[in-house]
Amino acid sequence: MFLRHNTFLLVRLRLPPHHPLLRLLHYSFSPAAHLTPQHPSTPPAPAPPHAAELWIAKALASAALLRPHRLPAFRALAPSPLAAAAAVRLAPCAAAALRIFSALHSPPLSLPPSEHSYRHVISLLCQSGRHSDALKLFDQMMGQSGYFPDAGFFSFVAGSCTNAGLLDATVTLLAKGSQFGCDIEPYAYNKLMNSLIAHGRVQDAVALFENWIEEGLYSPDVWSFNVVIKGVCRVGNVQKALALVERMDEFGCSPDTVTHNILVDGLCRVKEVNKGREVLRRLQRDGVSTPNVVTYTSVISGYCKAGRMEDAMAVYNDMLESGTRPNTVTYNVLINGYGKAGDIESAVGMYQQLMLRRCPPDIVTFSSLIDGYCRCGQLDGAMRIWKEMAQYHIQPNVYTFSIIIHSLCKQNRSEEALGLLRELNMREDIAPRTFIYNPVIDILCKGGKVNEANLILLDMEEKGCHPDKYTYTILIIGHCMKGRISEAVTLFHKMVETGCHPDNITVDSFISCLLKAGMPNEVDRIMLIASGHASSSQKVCSRQSQRLDTSIAV
Repeated sequence: MFLRHNTFLLVRLRLPPHHPLLRLLHYSFSPAAHLTPQHPSTPPAPAPPHAAELWIAKALASAALLRPHRLPAFRALAPSPLAAAAAVRLAPCAAAALRIFSALHSPPLSLPPSEHSYRHVISLLCQSGRHSDALKLFDQMMGQSGYFPDAGFFSFVAGSCTNAGLLDATVTLLAKGSQFGCDIEPYAYNKLMNSLIAHGRVQDAVALFENWIEEGLYSPDVWSFNVVIKGVCRVGNVQKALALVERMDEFGCSPDTVTHNILVDGLCRVKEVNKGREVLRRLQRDGVSTPNVVTYTSVISGYCKAGRMEDAMAVYNDMLESGTRPNTVTYNVLINGYGKAGDIESAVGMYQQLMLRRCPPDIVTFSSLIDGYCRCGQLDGAMRIWKEMAQYHIQPNVYTFSIIIHSLCKQNRSEEALGLLRELNMREDIAPRTFIYNPVIDILCKGGKVNEANLILLDMEEKGCHPDKYTYTILIIGHCMKGRISEAVTLFHKMVETGCHPDNITVDSFISCLLKAGMPNEVDRIMLIASGHASSSQKVCSRQSQRLDTSIAV
């Protein structure tokens, strides 16, 4: 019987003798082995069809993919919905599954699709990133076929759309779920709000959250509130955060440690550090939720940023007394705070505490220490810490280089600065930044080493680091000071042509140099270019432009 079916199908489909899909027809079928793995949200597969229907399913799949014009031949076999569902599950990929599904459930066969087939194809499309097709099929499933998915499948599709960044589509999908009375899991709502906030759409997230709870679409949990509270704190709306905390009791939720950490951090970020500390004290007093290292560190950080180091240390001591162990971040905050306050001895003391408590130092630790030494003018101390980093196998990052190169330049130690710049350029893991090159170019120009400054400019451009208005201003004035006016003019034109618009400082400084060189016509030209009334590519018509290399009396 099986051979008769097989021969019939081969004749009617007229497949080439060695076509890969012939193997599908001859392959001994094992339902457990060959069905596409199901998503957890997909209901159990229907019972396996009997052997004859399996052969029909294989033939249907092959015809739908290769010979769709041969599908009318299958009407005589009256394939069952079970065979059609099996054919869809045989598809090797999402695109093939959609083609088979569309071919079998449209004229000429018009087989009635099963709910399982819908779910299977939609799941494959979501997993393959074809969310537009998945959503169309989802609408067709509910609208034309009358299948209403359960909460689990709704949540799966919504979560997949959220992961793909299709946030507005997810909002629409969740609205449809509530319209059909589907009790969607809070997880789907929370995930959408979190993604909206991550994309800077805090107001949309809050509006949706309040609309959902007012209409009773879902019952928010602690995570729901934490997501929204974090969002409003991120944009500085701490009053709204406090109001949301007050509403948690309505839904049987109590603020947990994460809630309080978010709230304390939000208060400290808007410079309401005393209120943040009051929340911390209330936690210590009431014992509703236990403050942890994040809670204490947030308050300490707030005081450090405000320069209130005595208060920061008071909270640090409270932290130790409570038995909460400080971590590397805690010590980094204190080291940075003391460094910015110019108290390098206390900063070093915190570093020693970090080492005694066996907290591993990181690049932030060393960068903060180096910055503290540099602010106090103790560059040799900064260089000692720079070398100490190597003992812990910690590589300086771009900001560490920036701190120490800038400080070396301020102390006129150009050779050491150039040495570190060369070391930076050898690092393939760091993309050089303009603010690192500018101090070196500046000190070279001030020292009259314009040729070396030009080489630094070429080097930074080779590294893909584009000069900014400060780079050009430094170089233009540097060339003017050396009497190399023609090169200064060339640099000015290059600055404008590359889209780097000169500001008033650049223009005024350059004009001052040109006037000292006795070149008023060139001044007019520069002013026209700076105002946008002339192009830098237009030919200079000033007579004096022919003799631009003129020394300037400084």
